[in-house]
Amino acid sequence: MGKAKRLKWAVAVVLALALAGGLWAWWPRGGQGLQIQGKEYQVKRGPIRRMIVSTGTVKPQVGAEVKVGARVSGRVEKLLVSIGQAVKAGQVVALIEHKDLEARLLQAQAELNADQARLRRVKATGPREIVRAEAELNEAKATLDLTSLDFNRQQKMRTSDLVAQDALDRAREKHLVAQARLHAATAKLNQVKQSYIQDLKVAEADLAASQARVATAQVTLDYATIKAPISGVVSSVSTQEGETVAASLSAPTFITIVDLARLQVDDFVDETDIGLAKLAQKAFFTVDAYSGRKFMGEVESIQPSAKIVDDVVYYPVTIKILSDYKDLLKPEMTATVSIIAGVRQGVLLIPAPAIRRKGGKAMVYVRRDGKVTLQPVQVGWTEDLRAEITEGLEEGQTVIIPMSAPLTAAKPGGGR
Repeated sequence: MGKAKRLKWAVAVVLALALAGGLWAWWPRGGQGLQIQGKEYQVKRGPIRRMIVSTGTVKPQVGAEVKVGARVSGRVEKLLVSIGQAVKAGQVVALIEHKDLEARLLQAQAELNADQARLRRVKATGPREIVRAEAELNEAKATLDLTSLDFNRQQKMRTSDLVAQDALDRAREKHLVAQARLHAATAKLNQVKQSYIQDLKVAEADLAASQARVATAQVTLDYATIKAPISGVVSSVSTQEGETVAASLSAPTFITIVDLARLQVDDFVDETDIGLAKLAQKAFFTVDAYSGRKFMGEVESIQPSAKIVDDVVYYPVTIKILSDYKDLLKPEMTATVSIIAGVRQGVLLIPAPAIRRKGGKAMVYVRRDGKVTLQPVQVGWTEDLRAEITEGLEEGQTVIIPMSAPLTAAKPGGGR
């Protein structure tokens, strides 16, 4: 017999012995019930939670991730930050060449100075011209009063034939001239006042326009100094020193800043479980980087619109993080989320691996009076490796988790 044949024969013998031993261990003996080996547990009472288990992703909250860009075109003169660097709100992160912007600001400032001088001149000369026109008007009024007296006197004297007709005519002429001068002086005063008001408005408008141009030039110049809008950590840098950026259509992104103190978990709950999820429910989650640590949270929002991934319908649920996660969690970490949808106290509990399936029914191996029997049970909620038994067992009974068994283990999650 060759070596290969002897090896095959030895393997066959071992398998046959193992099968015989297994059949002997499981074969019922008279008055002894099932003969099985495994761990024994007593049925106890305790609490159990109804869990919604799903997968989510650690994400920045709204406004906690900002893309910082440039609103002016030009060459990047200095880039002052790098990936992973912490920045404060208002800190300068980049500079764009800005000599042309400084020149525009100086030009706008010069125009502003000229308009300010023009306004001061209007305010100084206008009132003086009004005073001069008022003086001329007062003088014309006085002259008119004098000529009016003389004309009246000449009329009376002419009636008594005390003066010649030409004296009366000269008095009338002076009176009419004085009236004309009064009308002219009044018109001039009104014109001077209107001109002053108009010149003042124009000068003030020109000044306001110049001030706006200066402000615009200053803002444009400020755009060349790019500052961090929030405090956080630089997560990406997309522009380097020396590159020319064009901001004609959209603001090119320089860096992205993330505030790691403002994170949340964007969870995706299956449509079969979304009916159990409610606002303010407590939850916890784990991430692969810290598998032994649980982070506590609560349901903050449930979106009404679904997302379909590989023909499976999910509903986005936002989990607010309540635990201290400083220097631990980072965006895009995968989170295994457990939402506590309900709690029951004082229920009968056994290890979930003790449950077997046979003919579509849940069965448990029970040791009673030294004998092992297969007992049908009703399974309620399951949590981790514990299962609630609603019917079929009593507190204190002993159940067995066989080391091996021909029956199929019950699937976790029964009674959900």
